[in-house]
Amino acid sequence: MELHQHDVVYFGVVNLIDNGNVMGTIDVWKCRSCPQTFCEDKRFGMIDLAPEVGLPKIEPGSKWAALICTRNTGSNWTLIQTRPGAIVQHSCTPDTKLELTVGPDYSIEAGPASGIGQHRIILVENFVNAPVDVITGKKHLGTTNANQALGKPFSFTPPLSAAVISPSRYNVLNLTSVLFMISAVWLGLIASLNLRTPAISGLFAILALATVVAGVFLRKPKLWPATLGLATVAIAFVTQLSIQFGSGLTASATALDIFLATSVITGWLSWSRVRGLRAKQWHPLDMPAYG
Repeated sequence: MELHQHDVVYFGVVNLIDNGNVMGTIDVWKCRSCPQTFCEDKRFGMIDLAPEVGLPKIEPGSKWAALICTRNTGSNWTLIQTRPGAIVQHSCTPDTKLELTVGPDYSIEAGPASGIGQHRIILVENFVNAPVDVITGKKHLGTTNANQALGKPFSFTPPLSAAVISPSRYNVLNLTSVLFMISAVWLGLIASLNLRTPAISGLFAILALATVVAGVFLRKPKLWPATLGLATVAIAFVTQLSIQFGSGLTASATALDIFLATSVITGWLSWSRVRGLRAKQWHPLDMPAYG
């Protein structure tokens, strides 16, 4: 007997993937007052109303799961609620009837009455808001054949999207981050050597601080640290050249000019790379529609 009226809100979704194809989804709902969850299956092509009104309830001690049946022709699935030791009624074909026993680890116990398919149980609670490969029972990391949402109805998920990028694309960001950090040390040294000129010392101190911030946050592909770092080293480079015209050219100043010029070039490359990555990112309305 329930002690309260469930206040149910949408909690997430589980996407079932078979060989890169989306074979269905499971919507997960949760009560805000207790740990009770409710699940509802979604299959492509099915528009009939559910046989019961409202969300189905789960038996105490049971867990929501997807029973996967894999054969030579592909995989099929059924939303079930089960527990260790439970007997699951299943049919590999319309002409067969099986009773599958659930093991203590939610695996299907092998036996003579295991049917013509390979069966496995995928617990819903382990893959909320994630795609799961029904063959391996693990999180799906690749792309799928899911059509994108309104705006690009006939395009498919690209082989490499903004969410799946090889680490080599970030090498220029890492290099620029290191150069920014070294530039910050050099600018801080210049600021300390010009304490008798507060204007120059203060300017280089601010530039050093800004370059440190840009170098730290540039390790992730964000636009603002790339913009901040590029602007900072460019200002430092122009300021250094203007100071040289007044005080003369020295070996150390020339080395600093070369280093700052290199930082400007790599900063520009990083800024361009981040802008390119942002342009390839999906808009929320263009995310693959799994269910």
